[in-house]
Amino acid sequence: MMTNTHYFLAIPIPTSVKQLYLEWRELMKEQLPFKTWVHHEDYHITLVFLGEAPFTKVQDVKTEMKKIAANHPAFTLKLSGLGYFGRQESPRIFWAGVDVSLQLTRLQKDIYEACERLGFMLEKRAYHPHMTLARRWGGEYEFPQGSLSDMMQPKDEHLEMKVENIVLYQTHLNRSPKYQPLSIFSLGENKG
Repeated sequence: MMTNTHYFLAIPIPTSVKQLYLEWRELMKEQLPFKTWVHHEDYHITLVFLGEAPFTKVQDVKTEMKKIAANHPAFTLKLSGLGYFGRQESPRIFWAGVDVSLQLTRLQKDIYEACERLGFMLEKRAYHPHMTLARRWGGEYEFPQGSLSDMMQPKDEHLEMKVENIVLYQTHLNRSPKYQPLSIFSLGENKG
């Protein structure tokens, strides 16, 4: 019997930025006792979470992503700030934020609409781009949300990155790292 797996579309993070956050994580792990820290090779910025999908639907996604990527130029993004989702005292997700980007907003909107047309049941909440760093607060004390703005972070000048691709990933929950790139779609191939 064939089993479905989860898929999502995302912006990959450059190796240099992954390395900065890996080094930062090692410094912060004791201060921020989350139950799970994301493997640095799994860092990404999700565009759309697709969930389970049969092979034929995944092929449809690939066809659409080639078209969308070709019609969006490469652009620059900057990771900036820290935040969380969930209860203030015990967050479920701890993340690095992304500076506001019109290019990212347009790209994500086009991808979202294409995936909806393909029949995917997508998240209805407003898009909030971020890179997940850790999950499930495990401290014996409340999460120190008041000190997030003062918290030491990787140096700003190294957190800017060129976005040249979007990636279709497959999730393998029993592995680490757990996200496998299946297809890469280059931005801006319709240069006229």
